[in-house]
Amino acid sequence: MKPKTSFSTFGHKFFLVITTAILLQSCATFNPGLIKYNEDKSLYEYGGPENAVPLRNKNNELISESNYESFLKEMEGNDNKYQGSKTYEKANSIKFKDHKIASLYSESVADINKGQFEKVPSKMDSLISLYPDALYFSDCTFLNGFALQNLGKTSDAKEKYKEFIDYSSGKYTERFRGHRNSDTNDSIWMAERNYAKSSIDGKQATTDTGFFQPFLPKYYYNSLHPGFGINPEDYAENTKHILMFMFGLDLSNNFSAGIQYYRQLNKYFDINPGYMTSGSIREISLAIPIKLYQSENNNLGLKVSPFMRYSGIKKLDINGVQTEFDENIFDFGVKASAGYYFAPKLSVGASYIYHRYNENNTYLFSNQNVEIWYFNEYDISLYYDLWKGFSLKSGIKAGDFVAGIYWSGWEVSYDFNQNDFVFRIDMF
Repeated sequence: MKPKTSFSTFGHKFFLVITTAILLQSCATFNPGLIKYNEDKSLYEYGGPENAVPLRNKNNELISESNYESFLKEMEGNDNKYQGSKTYEKANSIKFKDHKIASLYSESVADINKGQFEKVPSKMDSLISLYPDALYFSDCTFLNGFALQNLGKTSDAKEKYKEFIDYSSGKYTERFRGHRNSDTNDSIWMAERNYAKSSIDGKQATTDTGFFQPFLPKYYYNSLHPGFGINPEDYAENTKHILMFMFGLDLSNNFSAGIQYYRQLNKYFDINPGYMTSGSIREISLAIPIKLYQSENNNLGLKVSPFMRYSGIKKLDINGVQTEFDENIFDFGVKASAGYYFAPKLSVGASYIYHRYNENNTYLFSNQNVEIWYFNEYDISLYYDLWKGFSLKSGIKAGDFVAGIYWSGWEVSYDFNQNDFVFRIDMF
């Protein structure tokens, strides 16, 4: 049966690139032999092929052939301790301004496509004022330079293009939620670098069709939030599965442990098997989350999850008496859920779970006059996102007022009506 309390740890892998970046940012001594020159990007990077990160000097300029020797002297003078503060982007916290800067970027792209270049510089300045790190982790200065170039302000345009070449390490900042993987292999960003270099040299350059593709501001959604599945932004690139270990108490307050696994099968279907045992009670479960709808800007999600649960009961505490059984129960049902973001960081989530064996249709043990059932339960709550995968929640669960935290499928909240804690893991 479902344990009364559960805790979890995630078995997903983290970015190797983040590990490398953290080592660099910690000022740890690093091996100059791991510095490699990337021919395609014309930049020096640190690390292996799968975890290379761009190097920067003390002024946060990217390291290219033009400043490589001075960078080595800088490192030598600092006992090979790396000081770059913009090695990787700190984007785990969720902020209201994320949607604002994405909107400014979207408007600027639309202005360029409409030939309204005069509107772009002020919007790019506002964006960088709201989020200064956009200079390092987006192509905002490229958009600014392109607009100035088309306004005939050649000198100003070259200055912005130089800023772009010296500082930008990618096209889309991770604070443009939902666009982390929009520029695969940095191909568009590298084409922009070539265009900027040609423009600075006064050469004729051709724009790429990908430079100014229509851009849609998107909402961040918590993984496994009601109505939603896995948010790719919460995990390492190309992560398709989550492994969760659970610990808690069974129906007789005996220690119980188990595991759940969640995997994306395709665009619409996921799978969520699980196993839990306390010795006295064991349970095998399977759910098939089905994405019915998710809006393009990620503010609305609808999901339905048929599930089944096979429970074997060997012993159960009934009114303080340990009673032995040899009972197997097969329960099934469906969970429907919906989530709606009415503002960045703020959403409402609603769900209802129906069991075959419920208060109106109980299961009667074959050799004992004992009835057992699961509670059909609804939950309507408000969620406030703080970090990737982590939210505060407050609302009504099965008629009781609850408030607590929600982290990618598991909930720890306090039931004010029952004066008790709620520990719940429902990945589907």
